[in-house]
Order: sequence, then C-alpha cells, then structure tokens
Amino acid sequence: MLTSILVALVAFLLMEPVAYLAHRFVMHGVGSGWHRGHHRTRRTPFEANDLYPVVMAAVTIVAFAAGSAVPGLGGLTAVAAGVTLYGAAYLYVHDICIHRRLPWVPVPGGRWMRRVREAHRIHHLWGGEPYGFLVPVVPAELWERARSVERDPLPPVRRRRPAPAGA
Repeated sequence: MLTSILVALVAFLLMEPVAYLAHRFVMHGVGSGWHRGHHRTRRTPFEANDLYPVVMAAVTIVAFAAGSAVPGLGGLTAVAAGVTLYGAAYLYVHDICIHRRLPWVPVPGGRWMRRVREAHRIHHLWGGEPYGFLVPVVPAELWERARSVERDPLPPVRRRRPAPAGA
C-alpha cells in the first residue's frame, strides 16, 4: 500500500516535466493543429485542444486496466493514479482557474495561483516559454518584459468574496 502511494506520488511529480515536454514539442510542435485555437479567444464551449486530455485519459484508462488485469503489471495502477491526480490538478488550475471554463467557480487567491496565472499569461502573450503548467519556470527577461504589457489574453478572474463580519 505504502509503495503504491509513493509510486503514485512520484508519477504525479514526474508529470510536470512530461507535461512541459508535451506542451513544448507536441502542442507547439508536431501536434500544433489541435492546440493553435487554444491561443485564440474561445467562442465555443469546447476546442480542439480538449482532445489532448481526452487522449491522455484514454492512455491512463488503458494503464489502469492493464495494471488491474495483467499479472506483474500491478504497478501501472499506481502510476495511472498519479497521472490521474495530475490531470485533475491540471483541469482545476488550467481550465477552471486560469481559462475560466466554469466562470461561476470562484478562483482562490494566493501567491502561487497569481504566479501560475501570470506565467500562463506570459505564455499566451508570446506563445513561447513557459510551457510548464503547475510549476512554470519563467525566464527573468520574460517577467521583466511582461511587466510593461497591460494586455491580458486570459479571461478575467472573479475572486471569492470575503464572508461578512460576524458570519
């Protein structure tokens, strides 16, 4: 049990560099056709870019099935669990908090969320770095360059209202 939890945690952590590489070399490379519209204003509830998580979910389902059904591949179940947890975190942070796919859901504040949102804004301004999602590495010159740009290609954020005093 503890081993499975550790394997799932390692898989979750390794998904950030995997996501970086997929974003950089697939979404902005060989598979840019699906991703291109993601850098434009969304006019429909779904976009071609949504096929990427569908494909990743299908691969993860196969890993769950193989890990459950094939003797000797039980470790795949823990890996698939870690990948699924990363996918859930990605969905919440990227699609709900940053791109406001569910605009009625309030976005939590905090330094980390503001940093991730600003990093993603930088990515959408120029279509390059940072490619990471949950722990984006932004070169210092891009932070500096972005300070002088007021344009925000991302939807506005609605923050949670603080509870009234005495509530």
